[in-house]
Amino acid sequence: MTALAPATNERYWLQIISQMGGEVAMHLSAAQAHLEALSPILTAAPELQDLQDRLARVRQIGMLGQQLARMAAGEVHQVPEEVSLTTILREILAQQKARAALRGVELHRAMHPATVLLDPSLLHSFVQHLTDWALAQAQDQLDIRLELHDWPPQARLQLTASHPQPSEEPPSSDQLLAWCLIEQMVRAQHLRLERLDRPDVTQLVIGFPQTLNQDADFGVGDDDAEQLSSAFALSQASRPLAGSHWLVIAGQRDVRTEVREALSTSGMLVDFVGSVQEAASFCQDSLPHGILFEAILGGERVERLRHRLSARAPQLVWVEMAAEGLHALAGEPALGRPARIGRDALSGQLVALLESEYTRHL
Repeated sequence: MTALAPATNERYWLQIISQMGGEVAMHLSAAQAHLEALSPILTAAPELQDLQDRLARVRQIGMLGQQLARMAAGEVHQVPEEVSLTTILREILAQQKARAALRGVELHRAMHPATVLLDPSLLHSFVQHLTDWALAQAQDQLDIRLELHDWPPQARLQLTASHPQPSEEPPSSDQLLAWCLIEQMVRAQHLRLERLDRPDVTQLVIGFPQTLNQDADFGVGDDDAEQLSSAFALSQASRPLAGSHWLVIAGQRDVRTEVREALSTSGMLVDFVGSVQEAASFCQDSLPHGILFEAILGGERVERLRHRLSARAPQLVWVEMAAEGLHALAGEPALGRPARIGRDALSGQLVALLESEYTRHL
């Protein structure tokens, strides 16, 4: 399945929509951060929580619109690599456990080892959006199965969301946009998508024609998925960061540019925010694998954020970026010290430092 390249006129308007979505999301993130900062001195009231929820939803719609426009305009550059679909799915489902528990949804999974030849960053983002959407459909149970067909070798990911009491309300705007984004990602990666809607069940089946042959011939259930998937992660020694998700907190544009250039060939999915408050807001939706922050932003606010997020994800990697210096020092979790790197060492040593910290925390 090949997506047609948009005409010049269409591309222009898609770029405008993408810019609008980005602006909306950025300003709403700032508004959310201000509200959170004011919460302790404002009267705790349902109206305040409702306002925060509405801001979060509109911000999400803005972000989805921006991503959808970029995908439709063909602006996503893909560099296919061998990547473990099993590992990506395991890590994302580990993050989804808490959200599923809050909604009273049971997660059931069975995963076969599967390696595909796709762009790691785009694949990670696709699986994240796919599980987000499926979890939003489920009322009591979400079953996820990753199977491998022998010939032709092809991984098939099946998600079955159970909703015994179907809602009569039409899908919300953010859910409609999320589904459109999933369809665009499927087209961009040349995957196969089937959707079955019944009153009590919604089922998706995604086929991966780019699946590589596997030497192993066994399945993975809930009991041993963690151990096997971790082995797969460690086996990706050539580019262990490929497909991982990182958040960079940097207020200076030139620092963001230097970090982006240093990580450009790593296969990582990288998001940037300009303040600790924006980072806190970003991490409400989902947690990255690691966070890089400017030392100048450090202090009590960063420590509070580290304490709060590390309680949710003890394996989260933290890296402090100093304003200057050629040092690159490993973290000391037992002493509460993050890894440290000087700005002058970003281009030459940042990837190696992140690889070391990331694999150590797996």
